[in-house]
Amino acid sequence: MGPKLSKKKKKQKSYRAKKLKKTIKRKRRSTLTSKKSSHQNKKNSKSNEKKNKKKKKRTNSFTSFDFKNKETNDLTLESDRFLQSLLSQEQPRNTPKKHQIKVLFLGCAESGKSTLIKNIKCFTSTQFSNEETIEFRDAIRENVLSNTGTLLSLAQFELKINFENDLLELIEEFNQITQSQKSTNRIWALVQKIWEYQEIQLIYYQKHKFSKSKYHLTESAEVFFNKVRTIKQPEFLPNTEEILKCYLPTAHIVMEEIVFNEHIWKSYDLPGMREDRKQWPSVYNAVNLVCFVVALSEFDMSLRESTGENRLRDSLNEFSNICSSPWFTNTQIILLFNKTDIFKKKLQKVELHSSFPEYNGDNSYHDAFEFIKSKFLDESIVGSYDRKRIQIYLVNALDLNSVSTTFNHISDNFFNSEN
Repeated sequence: MGPKLSKKKKKQKSYRAKKLKKTIKRKRRSTLTSKKSSHQNKKNSKSNEKKNKKKKKRTNSFTSFDFKNKETNDLTLESDRFLQSLLSQEQPRNTPKKHQIKVLFLGCAESGKSTLIKNIKCFTSTQFSNEETIEFRDAIRENVLSNTGTLLSLAQFELKINFENDLLELIEEFNQITQSQKSTNRIWALVQKIWEYQEIQLIYYQKHKFSKSKYHLTESAEVFFNKVRTIKQPEFLPNTEEILKCYLPTAHIVMEEIVFNEHIWKSYDLPGMREDRKQWPSVYNAVNLVCFVVALSEFDMSLRESTGENRLRDSLNEFSNICSSPWFTNTQIILLFNKTDIFKKKLQKVELHSSFPEYNGDNSYHDAFEFIKSKFLDESIVGSYDRKRIQIYLVNALDLNSVSTTFNHISDNFFNSEN
């Protein structure tokens, strides 16, 4: 129900309605009088022989006004419409205002913050603009070229592989073109041929062995290597799945308004590289939700910006800073453990103990996750923030159902606690 009108406003509404009705009646009388006067002049100019017909003409004149006079009826309809619009404006509106909340997506670089926001846009039917689609297309092409260069660097500088002459010639030509930074279609033919070599693919499938090196491949590199024929086409535009798998680093704060469950989420995607985190405090004011994203699969990986430092430990340090910040004392914190699918696969090849010597369990998914979760909820990390208030979710940012289920639950919990 909308707010009730005050007595003063009711009187004003009644007064305006009465005044408008009087105006309509006055205009009707004026038109009728004008019509009668016109007929009277015509009658006076006629001979006395036609006096017997005056009464009939008057009757016809009145009938014409009442039913057939278009000018008068149009005036009446227009006035009635205006009266109706006036009265409708006076009525209280029952349409509820959409609740607006401010949500920060925090976490280290490549944890999946941007991918989560992209997927939220997908399941809320928010369309990517043409400009965004073109930007993702260019990023996909850049991903392919960058990953090709990374594979070749791993082969040459980490594995010290001596390639056969034909592959070596392709690699040298690829390096020459990328160093010259010239745009040419030839480079796509080179990428395609290089990827087809079994030696190159074997290096890719052993990438977990080089997680601590300075050479990093994006997680969807294989997907795009297998689509080079399509990607190189001038008319290529990525579909939703390709947009989600595309890696586009966030260099500055990006705010997007997403209508979600009849509420407006002002979602802030914050850059995760260390040098960019100094931008974070600029948006700490009046925050309703903090979604801190952790990539579980990065437990054995080093930072791009600092090869000697572990990504998961860096994430722990940053989460500790968020929990101890006075800005978020009364703010709901959501801890999102992302990349669960990659985490499961990696545990089959890589020991968690190798990166966290304090871990004494087996390498099962359940035990490994419980250990990592306990690290984030440790008192030395959480500090004075109430651990019971931290909501924890496992999510796969590339999976629409996973993201939809998780964020519907987050939304329900938040608004239920607000009521």
